[in-house]
Amino acid sequence: MDTIVFVDNDSKWIANYKRMLTPLRKELNCVYFHQPEEAMEFMSTHPTEVLVSELDMPVMSGRELFEMVDLLSPATVKVGITQVRDVADTLAILNQIKIHKLILKPFFVAEELIVPIRAAVEHYKENLKKEQVIKRVEEKLQELNQETEQLMGKMEEKKQGYDRILNAMLGMAEVDLSLPVADFDVEKKEAVKAFCAELLREFFQYYMYEKKNLIFHLNYLKNKFHHPRSSCEFHIQNKVREEIPVTVMNRIAYVMFLAGFLCETCQEKYHIENILEAEADGYVLVLKYDWEPGAKGITRDLEAHKLMQRMIRELMRTLSDRMAEGAGEPDYVARLYFRKEGAGVESGH
Repeated sequence: MDTIVFVDNDSKWIANYKRMLTPLRKELNCVYFHQPEEAMEFMSTHPTEVLVSELDMPVMSGRELFEMVDLLSPATVKVGITQVRDVADTLAILNQIKIHKLILKPFFVAEELIVPIRAAVEHYKENLKKEQVIKRVEEKLQELNQETEQLMGKMEEKKQGYDRILNAMLGMAEVDLSLPVADFDVEKKEAVKAFCAELLREFFQYYMYEKKNLIFHLNYLKNKFHHPRSSCEFHIQNKVREEIPVTVMNRIAYVMFLAGFLCETCQEKYHIENILEAEADGYVLVLKYDWEPGAKGITRDLEAHKLMQRMIRELMRTLSDRMAEGAGEPDYVARLYFRKEGAGVESGH
């Protein structure tokens, strides 16, 4: 039931209000006060839809009461009651006070009180609906802002991945340009060109299209490089017991691909061990591989072989946060470190 508070220091008018509003006693909860202070005390603990007050009262005027109620209960709709003295005074009241309706005394017909009160109640409900709509819109905007922040975070992750691609490709290009590729014959140039094209294609596979999870990566690599019947072995030991972030996982998997692709392209037979372990702040990939000299591809050409090796090592160094490598038994050993956040590069031996 809607609550209507009436304030008037004139007892006769309070009696008139009660009499005129008797037909609405089941529709409205009407509460009457002679003193503004009493009305404010009531409204501080009771939600009030409409406040109807005489404007011309001693001690605290209706105008002052409305100003106080704006702070106490800003949603309450205000209806003023005053006697007509002159048009100028009435216009001044309307201009100076934020009220929904102004009822002029004297009035003798109940509708002159009931109609503006009902209009005020309806106005309160309309304002409430608008506030609810605004609240829902604000909540939706908040959800959209959160989704936008999440998307921005994902975009930043992708950007870091693309930056890795760019840096690796620049490193590869730098190595390429630093060697006498121009002296290669047509066959060797075409072989190196095909080698680089495959590197780029796999970049897009790992970074642009993001091949699923780590299990998918490992199965893909084993299917591609593990051929025991041909004496080409590609082993992976995954000692990590947690989910690896995508931006780190893609780099680790691509580094494994680099080792396999180099051996597959340049050697008849090879044996590769990939050991992935977790560390306090990231992961380490221990890479071991050896091979038997053969006639596959262009391995007989020492300069072309060195070029491919340098390309692969430069890519590995760029994609990892730190890299240490050495030769021995087996032929090549490297430890590559990947921080979980994937930020920054600390290249080293």
